[in-house]
Amino acid sequence: MAVRNTKRREEIMTVAYRMFGEEQYDRVSLSDIARAAGINKSLLQHYYTQKIEIVKTMLNELLDTSSAYMDTLGFRDTEMFQGISDFNMLFFKGVAGNYKLRQFLLSSVRQPECLDAWVETICSWLRRYCGENTFSYRQLKTAIVFAMGGTMHLFLHQDELDISYRQFCSVHIRAILGLLNYAPAQIEAIIAETDRRIDGIDAEGFLRYCEANVAWLSL
Repeated sequence: MAVRNTKRREEIMTVAYRMFGEEQYDRVSLSDIARAAGINKSLLQHYYTQKIEIVKTMLNELLDTSSAYMDTLGFRDTEMFQGISDFNMLFFKGVAGNYKLRQFLLSSVRQPECLDAWVETICSWLRRYCGENTFSYRQLKTAIVFAMGGTMHLFLHQDELDISYRQFCSVHIRAILGLLNYAPAQIEAIIAETDRRIDGIDAEGFLRYCEANVAWLSL
């Protein structure tokens, strides 16, 4: 039964990923997803009672897989936020070069509840690395809320403002680390090292890894 449930969840997320990439998140209903998946709404709600739960599950899987790929590169070090900065830059480098993934993210982050889901997912994800004693949850969430709000608005207006993924990733990291009281020189050193590292990483390899390890992800 567990295998069957997993397969059904993957089918639902595959359909949701396609639909959120083709239409705005708020214009896609649970009934629409159920119809496209060939099931009734009550069965869909057995797995996901609300649409946002689908998005949260997708974000968790995407972040976990992206993080696993970063581990394969062999340059995570003792400074946690160097790794986070590297991850952030590579993730958006990959998104910048892939239309389907970019459209999915653009569709979802326009909605406040989806942006909140991003914040919750990233806060939970980061706490795995920094532990309870490094930063308080309030400190961490304040930094992420502020940084995500600004960064995702830049992401939404990227084409209009002619902002590169490097620019808004740098803004993102500066905002987070500034609120966590990192020294300016330390922040700039982290960003410079990220530029050096990620410049030599093939985004296509990252995307292929994600597609191979996330069942619903089609690029």
